[in-house]
Amino acid sequence: MARKLKLLTGLSTVALTGALVLSGCGAEGEGESEAGHATPDVTAQGEGETEGEGAVSAEGEGESEGEGEGESEGSGVVAGDPATDDVEYIKRLGLVRGHLLSFMELYRTGNYDMALSHAKHPESELYTGLVPAFQVRSKAGFANELEELSQAAIARGDVEVSFERVMTAIITNMPKHDSKTALLAVSQMVSTAADEFTIGVSEDGSIVNAHEYQDAHGFLMSAREVLASEDTNDINAAEAIAIAHEQLDAALLSFDGLVVQSTEGKASTLYGAASRIEIAALGL
Repeated sequence: MARKLKLLTGLSTVALTGALVLSGCGAEGEGESEAGHATPDVTAQGEGETEGEGAVSAEGEGESEGEGEGESEGSGVVAGDPATDDVEYIKRLGLVRGHLLSFMELYRTGNYDMALSHAKHPESELYTGLVPAFQVRSKAGFANELEELSQAAIARGDVEVSFERVMTAIITNMPKHDSKTALLAVSQMVSTAADEFTIGVSEDGSIVNAHEYQDAHGFLMSAREVLASEDTNDINAAEAIAIAHEQLDAALLSFDGLVVQSTEGKASTLYGAASRIEIAALGL
């Protein structure tokens, strides 16, 4: 009980302070938010346009190049090595999955050009940055599955089976880990989503970069999937996971859909959620 009270006290004070500080500097390092995230090999022109709908700007969706591999996504902070750091490894797998979740949601609604901008290839920097980690960890990776999905998407065919194969392969490449590790990775994914949201949404709520806005949503959905796979009998871990679910639900309210002109959501909501999830994890 004392541990739970300590955790809740931390959430009500330190996390709130952290959220306020982060909200004041969320736009920092917005040159690009993804470590090793590059524009896909196939990017259709006019991808801000939806078939039969109004256009949504995707300008500037090509991410800045030249980021060092040691930098974590969006923060400019030196990250761990995914070959040896489980938090960094799970986070990067989660970011790949987040892109693909956004891809699939857009593809299913007929927004093919936008969808293709989120389809990752085995040659993409985000994936190739994981290859050394796969080798060290004796994991097979999922290059073939990514390529199969990419080709199906380019042909505008049925991608459902290919998508499920990639999702299954990503899960297969996950390491054994404890709840604290998963929660810390989720916190970093939410922080990355906040960075992307900052780039994608202007101060007045207008969507100025659809790609980054959609990335943010995908990363939050991926974080939710990581949490959903956690199963523990430890009461403290279960409490921390429940807090993380609540924070993710609150963060997702910042999105009114993937193809919109504006949102009332705020990056500070996402940064606050990331802080609270991190505090919950550190309490374990």
